[in-house]
Amino acid sequence: MHDLCLLCVIVKRDQDEQLPAFFQAQGLNTITTLLCEGTAGKKLLDLLGLEKAEKELYYAMTTRPRARRLMNTMIHELGLEIPGHGVAFTIPMGSIGGASSLDYFTCGQNILLGEVTEMPHTFLYELIIAIANRGHVDSVMDAARSAGAMGGTVLHAKGTNPFGENRFFGMSIADEKEMIMILTSAGQKAAIMRAIMDQAGINSPAHTVLFSLPVESVAGLRSVMIAAGELEE
Repeated sequence: MHDLCLLCVIVKRDQDEQLPAFFQAQGLNTITTLLCEGTAGKKLLDLLGLEKAEKELYYAMTTRPRARRLMNTMIHELGLEIPGHGVAFTIPMGSIGGASSLDYFTCGQNILLGEVTEMPHTFLYELIIAIANRGHVDSVMDAARSAGAMGGTVLHAKGTNPFGENRFFGMSIADEKEMIMILTSAGQKAAIMRAIMDQAGINSPAHTVLFSLPVESVAGLRSVMIAAGELEE
């Protein structure tokens, strides 16, 4: 396993100038940005007189030790530990497509392809990725919250199907989709995924399919860190 990870940061869009400048000042030059939004339900937003929270997901590749240092710096310089200011987490990389890809993703970081390190046997956190038909975020999140999830982030997506109008359990593969990302403690993952499958799964109108990725470290999401045992209440 190479000592590389994706450093992912989710913030409100009004921080869209501050964060790229921070990354570049820290030597991370290849940054990808995705537009996304929060998962607060329409009823709650209407009750509070609020608009749906617009967010941005930034990710960049770097080494795991460097990512940990950057997360600590973001806590102190960007106030990431303040509720509502954002969340950062790291996803370990399994492999990369050769030296040219490494040079592109880690431009200016002087990382060698042969660098390896021992990975932890267990991870304290998981990132659940749920892919549902467009318009069914609330049903997915209602199911997730019933099992203890605190919230999530939504990316708009579209399925791709080169073989025509194939369908999977009645779901058109090429339809408009919502990709819902839910960061949780490893101990809560199974219950949340089961709740989504039972209440908004493939046989429901949401037609949700889902999987999870290991997350090594988290910053800025106190409730998840308490559930994982890294912080005291």
